Amino acid sequence: MWDLICETNTHQPDAVALTDGTRRFTYAELTAAATRAAQVLRGAGVRPGDTVALCSVRSVDQVLALVGVLASGAAVAPFDVRQAATAVRENVARLAPAAVLADDEGAALFPDALRLEDLLSVDRVPGRPVPPGPGPADLAYVLHTSGSSGRPKPVQVPHSALQNRFLWGQTRYPIGSDDTVVHWGSLVFDCSFWVVLAPLCFGATLLVAPEGTEADPKELAALFDRHRVTVMHSVPSLLREFTAEGGGGALASLRCLLIAGERLPGDLVRQVLDLTGARIFNQYGPTETCIDVLTHEIGPGDEALDAMPIGRPIDGVHAVIADEAGVPVPAGTPGELLIGGASVAWGYAGAAAATAARFVPDPYGAPGGRLYRTGDLVRERPDGVFEFLGRVDHQVKIRGVRVEPSDVEHALLLHPGVGQAAVVAVEDPRHGGVRLVAHVVTDEETLDDAALRGFLAQRLVSAALPETYRRHQTLPRLTSGKIDRLELARQAAQDPPTAAGEPPYQAPRTGTERAVARIWQDLLRVERVGRDSDFLSLGGQSLLAMRLIARVRAGFQVRLSARTVFEAPTLERFAAVVDAAVAERERAGVG
Repeated sequence: MWDLICETNTHQPDAVALTDGTRRFTYAELTAAATRAAQVLRGAGVRPGDTVALCSVRSVDQVLALVGVLASGAAVAPFDVRQAATAVRENVARLAPAAVLADDEGAALFPDALRLEDLLSVDRVPGRPVPPGPGPADLAYVLHTSGSSGRPKPVQVPHSALQNRFLWGQTRYPIGSDDTVVHWGSLVFDCSFWVVLAPLCFGATLLVAPEGTEADPKELAALFDRHRVTVMHSVPSLLREFTAEGGGGALASLRCLLIAGERLPGDLVRQVLDLTGARIFNQYGPTETCIDVLTHEIGPGDEALDAMPIGRPIDGVHAVIADEAGVPVPAGTPGELLIGGASVAWGYAGAAAATAARFVPDPYGAPGGRLYRTGDLVRERPDGVFEFLGRVDHQVKIRGVRVEPSDVEHALLLHPGVGQAAVVAVEDPRHGGVRLVAHVVTDEETLDDAALRGFLAQRLVSAALPETYRRHQTLPRLTSGKIDRLELARQAAQDPPTAAGEPPYQAPRTGTERAVARIWQDLLRVERVGRDSDFLSLGGQSLLAMRLIARVRAGFQVRLSARTVFEAPTLERFAAVVDAAVAERERAGVG
């Protein structure tokens, strides 16, 4: 990718490559900054083929550092420092990178890391040449999969896979100097590598939404409007929330909208079509297959479907639908999707057994090639387009009947009063089996459990009816924007909030506790918050955590990380952190 960025600089050095609305870099300035960063990394002992951990929040400096790492010939492993500190430290330690880069938030976890401000400083130029950029066979990035259990697995993706994906994208929805592409996600979501790097490779402008902007759809929409954003990527559930909370007007300027990460429901497509004339692509691809490997452009008649198909394989990729034995099934028959070709990752770093289990020999591709077993259940339509049906490993047996939770979710979303839905299966100690718990987002106060159960009873067998329905303001999400199903399962496994054994209510005692409690009540839409109340148990998740931090910043004039919410989730503990930050600010002011 570095060679494409340099080539773009040759053709349009004075064009704006990168901005956040305040700072801006031309292509000449971008390549100069990345070259300096590569020189600093070389001086710190980083060599081509090494891996560098990038621990930071979204920013212009993060993008410059990313390009600098790639220019040095090393691979980048991004980590979201808003995640739990212990998990981030453990994952970085297991990866054993050649260097760790950190911004202010990352430095709180890694005090000895090389700071981004030093990496990008004009004054820190070792004066030695930068080695040639990476080749197609070199490692480009390492991303940790969330995984359904156990430790996250580091996926190794080579430059050849990135190159295949980027060049294919230019044939299907090319971007260029007239485009502005918005980056409002996290680098730990693999699609962000296309969002961030493709604009710089092909002469467009990359707009980096300032960290936290995504917590306010109206503010984000205003940013889109000011910069005339033409290309955007989103997962369906975030897109739904964005449009519902006042951001829909921002879609009017788009000419290309890319959607991936979750099943795309037809009602959302119909809603978006009313807001934009952009070309809309529904895309599919696990982390292990470099961003997107199947794509479907929404066409006439698709809006009538309940869910959009995931399309056909991109160039350089082939797909096989197989049974449990790995034997291809006839068209129209459901089976597991296996992906082969140029987009397949090397495997999992330091996990040979897991790699061997998921990356199997490919008899349909080049000698030595492998197929990645996605674990996703799909089928091929008569026209050759693939449809996503669910997960192979999420099927459960309830009273002897096989049930797919995604089918229950789909049925829930057909109810006009349900905005979001996720269904999880949890152990049921009463019967020694499992039970289904439905998590829903609805604004209709009259939509009680009986109404939902009656609605589903018209569409599903009795074994597929959830026993419990939990209400949320919004569903918890992973950094990638996908629904955090492990967190939902954890909540579902707990006793209901009103169950016996809940800590007795203790009223807030201090001024800070009372002020923070009012913010929680507003954000979480609850009537009262006690000292032992837990932000996460009350329905808080990453997006609401960012909104909370923004409110605290405005009210107390202190800067906290969203990670604080997860480390100190109770009102008493969180207020104590706020008090400590205020005291530190006052001491610094006195000094």
